[in-house]
Amino acid sequence: MNARQTIAKHAATMQAVLTQMQAAANTLPNQERVDWGHAEQMQDALRYAVYAAFAMGVVSEDDARDLGFPV
Repeated sequence: MNARQTIAKHAATMQAVLTQMQAAANTLPNQERVDWGHAEQMQDALRYAVYAAFAMGVVSEDDARDLGFPV
């Protein structure tokens, strides 16, 4: 598998995961019962999402810092 195929595969996986994350982001805050475990896991997920966006060149160092996750 060459780099272009690998990127395409990873991009498709990322798109599927982000779609599911978006659905969860829209529903989790509105659930009747919310626990701190989910809140902490969401913060970890957000940190990795910002790092991934930085690695992809979508977010600058300043943007990441403004989001609270300096790289």
